Amino acid sequence: MKSLGKANQITGFAILFVSVFLFLIYSYFLLSSQWGLIIVQITVLIAVAALVAVIAWIGYTMATAAST
Repeated sequence: MKSLGKANQITGFAILFVSVFLFLIYSYFLLSSQWGLIIVQITVLIAVAALVAVIAWIGYTMATAAST
C-alpha cells in the first residue's frame, strides 16, 4: 500500500513540473513573441467555449432529467 502513495506523489510532482513548464512556454509566446495577440484570442476562445459547454451540459441535464 505504501508504493501507491509513492506513485501518487511522483505523479503529483510530474503534474506540478509540467504545469510550470507549460506556463513558462505560454508566457514566452504571450509576452516575447509576435504571436501575443493570437495567443490571447485563442485563450479567450477556449475559455468561452468551456463556459458555454458547461452551460449547455447543465441545460441538457435539466431538460432530460426525469420529472418527479
